[in-house]
Amino acid sequence: MKTTRRDLLGVMAATMAAPALTVGAASSQQRARASEEAQRPDGANTVAILNDTHIAEGHADDHVHPRNLRLAIDGILALTPRPAAVVINGDLAMSVGTPGDYRRFRELIEPLRRELPLHLTLGNHDTREEFLRAFPELTSASQLREHRHTGILDLPHVRLALLDSLKETPAAPGRLGADQIRWMLEQADAVGQNKPFVCISHHNPRVGGDAVHFPGGIEDTEAFWPELVARPQCKAFFHGHVHDWTLGMHTGIHVVNTMASAMVADTRLSTNGWTLARFAPEGVELEIHTYQADHAWNGERKWLFWRQPRV
Repeated sequence: MKTTRRDLLGVMAATMAAPALTVGAASSQQRARASEEAQRPDGANTVAILNDTHIAEGHADDHVHPRNLRLAIDGILALTPRPAAVVINGDLAMSVGTPGDYRRFRELIEPLRRELPLHLTLGNHDTREEFLRAFPELTSASQLREHRHTGILDLPHVRLALLDSLKETPAAPGRLGADQIRWMLEQADAVGQNKPFVCISHHNPRVGGDAVHFPGGIEDTEAFWPELVARPQCKAFFHGHVHDWTLGMHTGIHVVNTMASAMVADTRLSTNGWTLARFAPEGVELEIHTYQADHAWNGERKWLFWRQPRV
């Protein structure tokens, strides 16, 4: 079988380790227990993730972007059991986040909002002020001097911190800022080392994954990454923005690039869809759902096991 860049990233994710931690070492018993825990019949540890929906006011119903979003919503609502929550991770709007874009987006996601807890983050094609006007009922989990739309999702086996990496619309690079970094670390410290902590932002960190995408990533990554590494409960960083599906790792922390909903840069190398994440104490199982039913990735499952403190 041909070895692809994705295969190499998988090898990296299984072999790289942070100092004073063991990574990816899981016995068959641990794997079986993790699988059983992650697939509890109530779906309490499962989150559906999609990103880069890129909806515009002028999109007709048969345009690929709203059509893909409806496919994701239909697929998520058809799940048994249903997930505990859904995260749409940034670039909700097509280009610069106009009021009409968000009205159209809100119409499309209404069936999902009626049925499941829905969390939204912001990307570089969103406009924070217009988003807040369009969703006045949504509150931020943080109270920062400069408003950022953040969230906390506590599940039995993981705490997810939903971050606002929007720096400027529509410029590609993202930024968290010192106040949000401080808030993020406070959320990690609050759970201590007994519960995994996972970050989700639209922009990619400038570590792990493919370095070609680092210039468009989070420009203050160096200000927070060592702090995450120093906290053993910090296990993974999920992001969108890149419009691809890849796995990476840096200093023991998984870097998960979830696939885009709207479009990809090169259809020969990637495709569109959404991700189902089933969290367990030992790690997370990722299940890929592509809009192309016969795509090779559709239904693919990947286990990522958390780094563990050495004893």
